Amino acid sequence: MIMKKFYYLFAAAVSVALASCTNEALVEQGPGTQEEINTAINFGFDFQKYTRGGDIAGTAAADLLGSNFYVAGTKGTEGTKNPTENVVFNNYLVRYGINTAGTTESNTANWEYVGVTSDASHVKLSPAAVTAQTIKYWDYSTEQYDFLAFSTGTFKAVATTSGNADEIGVTAMKYGAGLASDAVAYTFDLPSVAALKNTYITDIKEVKKANYGKEVTLEFKNLGSKVRVALYETVPGYSVQAGSVKFYTEDGTTDFTDDKGTAAALISESTNSFASKGTVAVYFHNVGTSNESNGNYNKASATVTPGAGDTKKTFGDLSSDKFATAEGSETAGKLYLGRTLPTATFAGSTAASYYETVFPVSTSYPLTLRIDYTLIATDGQGETIEVKGAKAVVPATYTKWLPNYAYTYIFKISDNTNGWTGTGSEPSGLFPITFDAVVKEATDAQGEQTTITTVATPTITTYQQGHTYETNEYSKAGKKLYVQVMDNNHTPAVLVGSSADALYKLNTQTSDATPKNRSVLYAVSDANATEAKVMDALEKRTTELSADNVKGRNNLTLIKNANINNTVTSIENGVDDNPITVAAGEAAMIAISGLNTGTYAYVYDYTASAKTTVTEYQPVTVTPGSAIDGTTKTYYYIATTALDAIAVTTAEETVDNDYLYFSKTTNGTTTTTYSYISVSDKTTVPAGVVKVLKTTVAANTIAGNSTSTAANTFYFDTYITNNGLYAVKIIKVVN
Repeated sequence: MIMKKFYYLFAAAVSVALASCTNEALVEQGPGTQEEINTAINFGFDFQKYTRGGDIAGTAAADLLGSNFYVAGTKGTEGTKNPTENVVFNNYLVRYGINTAGTTESNTANWEYVGVTSDASHVKLSPAAVTAQTIKYWDYSTEQYDFLAFSTGTFKAVATTSGNADEIGVTAMKYGAGLASDAVAYTFDLPSVAALKNTYITDIKEVKKANYGKEVTLEFKNLGSKVRVALYETVPGYSVQAGSVKFYTEDGTTDFTDDKGTAAALISESTNSFASKGTVAVYFHNVGTSNESNGNYNKASATVTPGAGDTKKTFGDLSSDKFATAEGSETAGKLYLGRTLPTATFAGSTAASYYETVFPVSTSYPLTLRIDYTLIATDGQGETIEVKGAKAVVPATYTKWLPNYAYTYIFKISDNTNGWTGTGSEPSGLFPITFDAVVKEATDAQGEQTTITTVATPTITTYQQGHTYETNEYSKAGKKLYVQVMDNNHTPAVLVGSSADALYKLNTQTSDATPKNRSVLYAVSDANATEAKVMDALEKRTTELSADNVKGRNNLTLIKNANINNTVTSIENGVDDNPITVAAGEAAMIAISGLNTGTYAYVYDYTASAKTTVTEYQPVTVTPGSAIDGTTKTYYYIATTALDAIAVTTAEETVDNDYLYFSKTTNGTTTTTYSYISVSDKTTVPAGVVKVLKTTVAANTIAGNSTSTAANTFYFDTYITNNGLYAVKIIKVVN
């Protein structure tokens, strides 16, 4: 006799990370066989965690859900703009009971829905017509089932919140056509961050006919987002004393008396960024067959309407277990910030892996970190430098927080900063210091997102999907690399422009009318080059300003690389595999697979107008009678006899870049000594100097290597300084 095929639809097995099959022999039995089959269908639940290790199963998993969840399920044929529409589970309540597995046909894993009713802690969400929850069976005449669920954890699920701290207001889940056209699927009224931590949602789980009779696995994820903050430093010759780091909670510019303390803090432009309570609407923006190729297909998303909030979020003090010990000749027993990316010093509690739960963010704003800190020399002399008001800004592109994603912002203190080392009236900068801000947005290996942001003016952010902060920069095997610049730290900068706009003339001077992108990628000759060394090469170079490649006075070579596109309008593969839209010309794309392994420098020119240049003469140390190799470089000279004929300037004067300056000392009446005076970066010269026109020196050239140097003669090579303003980001490319 052929028996009916009964597949009971909700005996729930709960686990985290892997579905737990309580009866594998029955689960794996294929549907539709011509034999007696009375196999209950199990539902497994996979909690997506913020760490990848460890499973939560059985009672422990039930505890996270407060032993209850609501489910909606439909069957039929999927539409182009909506899931299946024929209702099967209309907001059924499913409840956990210890040691109840096997006591009914619909319960094989301690979860039951048949006969379950609402109670004082769980409002009835099914319609009034549903007078009782009954058993459900698979229907093989349909093509597909679709399921979605949520839980309020240990908080009460109520229809309307009364203001009680342990209540979450909920609405019934929509399904089928009710999810089309970006309709709100359901809502939560959350009175606190604690309530947010207790709220779990699922994506839509579709089950095709081939999987009827098998366990249906719903993946619960926490509605909250998690954020953490860390710092490390790479300043050559210095370390950062751990106890010296102070965090600002107000984003002043030069006011060093505003609020600051030892607890790490991120500052936003809007109170919406750090909500303390709010109403959350859950959506399924990409449903139906027309969206199957979308990376966010059937995924839940959330929009928060904050009821209250703050412009800042604190994360606790820097954790002592993540400090580094002394290196070099630093004081033994003292603690310092971590010195590498993998050893960054986190703020907050180790028990929570340094994370703070925050409400998801739909409308994002830039986030600012602003700190004071003290550098101490590693040479054993104890010399210190106090840096005030150093700032890093993470652009709004990367501060949109999604439910159940973890975001790690790591800031690197390097040799290029925008902080002050005086009272605030001096020019900003400790040449050279930068910060890197790493954003790790993901709960699983497939969803990782890392951004690295420099702290300079302006801020540069780089992003490659799948990059983790434990990796040394970026992989050739990874996705495309994107760059975004925040001009003046808070406004997205335009990387390209018109030929009439001098603002967009990287490497150009007044006489060069050809426009060039402000955004350029260079291969760097020195694998250990820092941002400051690159900046020095850009500002003081031996090559012409209009040349594509740069040779710095410091011998650093920058070779222009063509694998960069400054006109993209979207960033591929966001954290949820969907593109991130950006305005045209506000992001650059680097085809990293086309690069060789090595060190690169991304350079953004934020000079306000066409540049001016000055030719600087640099003395060359020679031995009289030796030869100077002028084969590949021109050298210049002037004899002291030519200086003897020039009158001494008796008064102090303003530096004139058309001249070279020398001091003149006479011992007695017969011996005269001249010394070259460098006036690079100076505005005045002392009294009693001799000056000679550079054109006079330039007329005396040495070419080839046959010229012997003479006594009582100065020899020079030259380099070109310019008044350009550059922001630099070092990018390491690995296999």
